[in-house]
Amino acid sequence: MYIFIKKFYLFFLIIILNSCTSQNEKVLVEGGESELSTSIEETENTDKNDNQNITVKDELSENEKVNKILNEKLLEVGDRVFFDYDQSRFKTAGIETLKRQASFLIANQNITVTIEGHCDARGTREYNLALGERRAYSVKSFLTSLGVEESRIAVISFGKEKLQSLENNEQAWSESRTAITTINP
Repeated sequence: MYIFIKKFYLFFLIIILNSCTSQNEKVLVEGGESELSTSIEETENTDKNDNQNITVKDELSENEKVNKILNEKLLEVGDRVFFDYDQSRFKTAGIETLKRQASFLIANQNITVTIEGHCDARGTREYNLALGERRAYSVKSFLTSLGVEESRIAVISFGKEKLQSLENNEQAWSESRTAITTINP
């Protein structure tokens, strides 16, 4: 739901910005000349000549392209589950996400993943590293119970070192109490 809201706001912002632009407009620049005139038509001929010598090369290797596609698919099935405060058992809403992850991993036998355990900003560094590790292992255990080979899953804890939200309230803390599955390169 959170990702949907972010996409909606991004789409809305793009529409607003597009509606604010025009092809010929005068822009007031503070601290410079009184006006700056821009025109797409004026630069169109110059751009056409300049673009004749430009070639676009795909810098990604075949392996990187496949990895990028797999990462996008993982995001579609869901790459994270959430936890309650001071708990290493994921919320029940995460069960469906992990079932989809397991199906994805079983269908793609050639990839390995790392499960990152994360905590919120409260508590000591040492405690949160241990809690993050327990969270990651609980996800690993569930995925292996669904048929994913244990050797394909690595575990790492970031504790409170990589917060998912930097705000200091319950909503932000709940976003940081997570285990995130990432595909290994």
